[in-house]
Amino acid sequence: MKFKKNVLAFAALFGVIGTLTSCGKKSFDYTTLDFTVDTSGVEIEMWNPFGSDMEGFLSEVIEDFEDETGISVKMISKGSYDGLKKAITLGAGKDKIPHICLAYPDHMADYVNIDTILRLDYFFENDGDDDFKISDFYSDYMVENQTIEPKEDGSGFYTLGVPFNKSTELMYYNKTFFDWAEAIDPTIFVPSTWEEVYSVSGKITQLIEDQGLFGHILADDGLKYTRMSELPAGVKAVLKFDGVSKDMFFPTYYDSQANFFITAIRQWGGTYTEIDTESRRGFLAFDSQETIDALNYLDKIHDDVGLAIPAEFGGTAKYGSAYFRNWQSVLAIGSSAGSANNVPTGGEFKVGVAPLPYHAADKKFVISQGTNLVLLDHGSIPERVAAWELLKYLSKYGNGKWSALSGYFPSCDYAVQSKDYQDIMMKANNPDYEQTQKPTDAQALKYYSAKVNNEIYMSETEGWTKFVDPAFVGSSSIREKLSSAMALLFISGYTPRQLIDYYYNDSTMSDYVRK
Repeated sequence: MKFKKNVLAFAALFGVIGTLTSCGKKSFDYTTLDFTVDTSGVEIEMWNPFGSDMEGFLSEVIEDFEDETGISVKMISKGSYDGLKKAITLGAGKDKIPHICLAYPDHMADYVNIDTILRLDYFFENDGDDDFKISDFYSDYMVENQTIEPKEDGSGFYTLGVPFNKSTELMYYNKTFFDWAEAIDPTIFVPSTWEEVYSVSGKITQLIEDQGLFGHILADDGLKYTRMSELPAGVKAVLKFDGVSKDMFFPTYYDSQANFFITAIRQWGGTYTEIDTESRRGFLAFDSQETIDALNYLDKIHDDVGLAIPAEFGGTAKYGSAYFRNWQSVLAIGSSAGSANNVPTGGEFKVGVAPLPYHAADKKFVISQGTNLVLLDHGSIPERVAAWELLKYLSKYGNGKWSALSGYFPSCDYAVQSKDYQDIMMKANNPDYEQTQKPTDAQALKYYSAKVNNEIYMSETEGWTKFVDPAFVGSSSIREKLSSAMALLFISGYTPRQLIDYYYNDSTMSDYVRK
């Protein structure tokens, strides 16, 4: 399995870093590494960004590693990706950092800048393990790990990490609702394009209203009820809009506001950020007609037929999956890694998985996201070697089990072909699987999410392009700042021009605006 098409929007020919104050940590002498050192009984520390569910899956894989190697791993969650990055940045100067952690490319650029990340080339070349090679990993995932820190002799870039948890964005839909709606009105279907989102969304809301379903339950006896306790014995609910009013129903919502903004710019032919080829500094690049066109169109969908971000449902949830489960939306765009969050309580409806809507057939862009395993400049020689062994295990040998449990995509063919992954995920080999599995089961959604990624996003004939924006010092701060963009557009009423000007005139963004 190889990615058929994947553009990583790092600067063409020239690197992806911004202005780095260093070309890597000079104080650690890599030649002191003794890969034959006894690591049994060694304890190392790994920091992760996960909540309890994902950390639980990671613990299962790490327990296998500990049993096989005798190395003890102390895992510490920092609660979020931003929390993890901030903790490492603050602890680096005090040597209060872990031996190994997870990092986005833009975080890795920051770690280069503060001299705390290790180059992995020496490890690959000298650990004596011919079964663990850079070429093991999907090349598209390795690009972001090998285009951040340039080598001092100008011969290329250092390898700073290896892929671990990779995901993308998908559209989850209430299949029970769409099966019912399409039987009444064949022009209501799961949309493939933003134009179809516009045309279908209004019909969805109108159909629910015409059928008198807002505030009601449609049962399999064909009658409507206001609460579940009213259903006669033996009668089952089909559609449950009993807790939903028309003004709090949005046919489609998009979870990540930053991804929404960045992907829309790509799909309309624009650019989000760029690298100056001379200074290698990163700059904002979305002051364009393409951005204005994208935002105008999406704002029109929002205003006319209901396209939402989570904040518009009236709650405080950062993500919208709860509203999807509660029938306040029937189309949910979010991360493949969060597929299980869309499983309704009690199996109230079936969930389907589809690709992200696109704007034009020649610009079918979808974001590639997820972190990489990196080693930090910390610890004794046995601890550093033990951390390297953990990196190898998590990225390759245990990656199949991790991917199957978590719903993230595998890092390499070895993981895909592993027994753990095949047994848990690749049940398509069983011709009866789609008839016998529970369509609302969390594991089934992980399977269907992987299927869309493998058969559509990674298919050469489908024409999708996975992209990653340039990583440079400050790019993580830009992304964090831009996470409010769609709220300014949808909720605060900014015009696209006002929104662009707002960010370009923000004093905290001035270093990233071309003068």
